[in-house]
Amino acid sequence: MSMDSSQIRHKNFKRLFDDFVDKHPNDPQRGMLKLFAQHLGLSDRYLSHVKCNRKNIGNIVARTIEERLKLPHGWMDREHDSLNMSIDDNEKLFVETALILFRAQPDEAREMMIDLLRQKLLSPA
Repeated sequence: MSMDSSQIRHKNFKRLFDDFVDKHPNDPQRGMLKLFAQHLGLSDRYLSHVKCNRKNIGNIVARTIEERLKLPHGWMDREHDSLNMSIDDNEKLFVETALILFRAQPDEAREMMIDLLRQKLLSPA
């Protein structure tokens, strides 16, 4: 059964929020949504409603989240279950090699690598 756009955006929001929480293990859990809202430049009250599934994420907020987190345009509108898919040895080798290369670079080179990948994702095939 496929999800509609509001369900996809909600799932992606939850994933992004969980990632944010994981990156701040020493901060108190109680204020984490407020910190995330500040990071995104959005209202913590609104995000609380989103988190509890009382409100949907509209187009403007979806684009704002993508922009603030430097995600490709439309990221919030797509399912991202690739982490749950089985991957073959070549794919594992590629990811490991890319990660080693990325981590060995200074920040400026890392940003350039990310920008090149985003351009490739956004350009027509």
